[in-house]
Amino acid sequence: MATENTSTEMLEELNEIFSKMNDANKAKRRKALEKYNEVVFESEISKNERELSDILTHSIASLVPRLSDQSEMNRINACNILLKFIHLNVFDEKLLIDVIPVIYHRLGSAVPQIEESEEVRLLYINVVAEFVTLFQGKLIPYMNDVINILKVSVLDPSPEVRRAAAECASAFAKAAREKFHMQSESLVKPLTKGLGHQRFKNRIACINALGDILLFGDGKVIKDVSGPMAQCAMDLPQVRLVLVTVGGTLAKEMPDRYSYWHYILPLFLFGLTDEDNDVREKAKTLWSEVGKQYEMENEDQLKEEMDFGMETSHYPSGESCPGVGCRTLVYRSIHHILPGLLGDLDDWQAGPRLQAAKLLTTLVLNAEKKITQYAERLMVALNLAAGDKEENIVKQVLLCSEYLGHFLPPATYLKLVLPRICAAEKGERPLKILAALLRGSPDDLVNVEVTTICQTISSDDVAHVYDSDHQEALLDLITVIIQKCDVQENSYGLFCTLLFIASSSGYPDIVKDAQEQLGALALKCNLNCVENLYQQHLKAVLIDFQSSAESWLEHTPRFQMFIGLLEFGDMALGSEVELLVKVLCTCVPTKHDALVSLKCITKMQQLLVREDCPLQSQNQLGKHLPKFVLECIAVFLPWHAGMTAASLRTAALACFVAVCKVRGIEEQLNNEVKHCLTLMPALIEDEAEDTRRLACEAVYLIKSYYPLLIDSDVLHRLADKFVGRLDDVQAAVRLRAANVLTLLFQTLPENYDATLQSARLQDLYERSMIFLDDPDIKLQEAVLGVLYEMGRVSPALLMGVLENGCHKYRNKQHCLKLIEDTKALTLQG
Repeated sequence: MATENTSTEMLEELNEIFSKMNDANKAKRRKALEKYNEVVFESEISKNERELSDILTHSIASLVPRLSDQSEMNRINACNILLKFIHLNVFDEKLLIDVIPVIYHRLGSAVPQIEESEEVRLLYINVVAEFVTLFQGKLIPYMNDVINILKVSVLDPSPEVRRAAAECASAFAKAAREKFHMQSESLVKPLTKGLGHQRFKNRIACINALGDILLFGDGKVIKDVSGPMAQCAMDLPQVRLVLVTVGGTLAKEMPDRYSYWHYILPLFLFGLTDEDNDVREKAKTLWSEVGKQYEMENEDQLKEEMDFGMETSHYPSGESCPGVGCRTLVYRSIHHILPGLLGDLDDWQAGPRLQAAKLLTTLVLNAEKKITQYAERLMVALNLAAGDKEENIVKQVLLCSEYLGHFLPPATYLKLVLPRICAAEKGERPLKILAALLRGSPDDLVNVEVTTICQTISSDDVAHVYDSDHQEALLDLITVIIQKCDVQENSYGLFCTLLFIASSSGYPDIVKDAQEQLGALALKCNLNCVENLYQQHLKAVLIDFQSSAESWLEHTPRFQMFIGLLEFGDMALGSEVELLVKVLCTCVPTKHDALVSLKCITKMQQLLVREDCPLQSQNQLGKHLPKFVLECIAVFLPWHAGMTAASLRTAALACFVAVCKVRGIEEQLNNEVKHCLTLMPALIEDEAEDTRRLACEAVYLIKSYYPLLIDSDVLHRLADKFVGRLDDVQAAVRLRAANVLTLLFQTLPENYDATLQSARLQDLYERSMIFLDDPDIKLQEAVLGVLYEMGRVSPALLMGVLENGCHKYRNKQHCLKLIEDTKALTLQG
């Protein structure tokens, strides 16, 4: 009786609360809800499930209207009360028909939603989620309302509501799996939009929900969701991990997965190359499980492969060979995956391009030799992607190409790559791809094709390209060829190609790499050093140069190579001096391009002045140097107007000075030096300082090594010019002229008659004496020495000149000293 009395009292109190719940005053309704919460859940009754169930049944008619109360707080309190009943497991299935329509009315029946409060909307979704958890499949009769609630809520402005709705959708898909496929498609579009939400937890909830929709709903919607889901492969590691998990689950459990492998596999295969370790390990585990499951499900079809294996002997190092199931899955799906994947390689965003390159690498590894039938399409796409602006994408593309080289025979891919190289189609791209392919191919197979490859890359269209990217790619390719192949029979073409790169590049790193590869080529050809490689091919190269030298311009490839040969040939050049001089005599005197002549003369001058004298290594220089002097130097020494002609005169004179310094060939050069000597007086007075200075140097050397060429008349003509140079604007020229004058009169020509030359001597003495008063003390000292040497020719004549003019000078001490020295000479005479 006590219990019955208590229940009666409770019902009376509840009836009084219900009456207030329906009051027009929202404050009274709120207090009624609070009182209801206190009476029901804070008393002993809360421990009795049966009584709570009866109370809920008795209360539902009053509580449900409060779910749509005008007061937000009242709606919140009503939702919380319902949630407490649900958590206490006393909510009866019969009451769903009262609650769900109200929530549907508030959330899913109008646009915009009737419910404005984010907090209340979240509570509504929580109530629905609790119903799903509690009643599972019993909610199927209310599927239409629940679906409408969720498809609106997953696009709610509130991130919390969105996430709760997505999680609820996932739970409802599992709970209503028997009939869910009838309504599942309506959730796909809003959940797909949710994949782009700024909060990663919301994106994760949407991925999980879409995965469950595909598992328990209509599988055909994977055509619409696989693309947006795959874009999450560029998301945060947490999101990528969930995507891999969902993709792997679909691959193992999706009922109609056999019809949609090409949509499922990209959702988790990307993880095999993910930079995050957790994602990568999860993907590896799932892929192995999927492959084994496929083997079990198709054991009869795969029995032969499983028994005898499909192992590839030449497999990329660092990569483990996938199982039979994995490889079969990829092979049977790749024709569906490739078109879209190759299209993504040309996407306008870098992210999709990178993911496409990574996934393509994975597919190549799994398809192995069966990728051959797609070789042409792959080459087109890889060739395009190899020119990507993003370095990491190019790196991945080249890795993919290298893996491809493990499975495609060179005879197959060369037919596709070499024509692109010959067509100069973005030259560096096919070169990069070919280098990567060769890097992955077995050495023995590459050796079979090495001649074809070398002939292609050493052709003028491929080898003689100035673009730095092209040259870098070509160097990389040649490096691979030298490392993997026997290149002795093809060393000439490789040598010429490397010589051009080393000669023409303006980038020191490229030049250095080219020289290093020349050294590697020499070693591969069993030669001791790179000089031997130059010597081996020098004759053939020079013969080739001679045929076109007459028409060379500054940027002619073979001219660039010739200059490089002069710069890098070193000791090897001495073995073919005759051919070298023939080429010089063919290209230097021509007037097509003055810079050709200038560079050749300059390089030759640098060779001649080297201490090791490489051009004399075979003692052939003396036979052929006269021809060079006469045809390549002397022709530029006469004066011609213009800056170009002035530069050529200076360079030719510098080269002539270098020739004069070469020892041991004086007799063979007598006539040529004599011819050049007749041009020196004009050169001594040239406008260019360097030319005047070099002319002084040339006369000095001629006097030193060819003294017989200077007779009395030549001596005085030269001396007259050098005295004039004592007044030069450049101090260096003045001092050098004084030194040459001193040398000229130290030893006089045979049969020199001072009496006959007295007038000339007196003129020299008088003009030279002026510079004893020069402001430059060094010049004063030098002129003093000049006058002393010239005075030894005719001391009496000099004495007279000195005594007549001494009183005119400020620095009389020089005159007085010179008079004393001259007197001593007179006494000796």
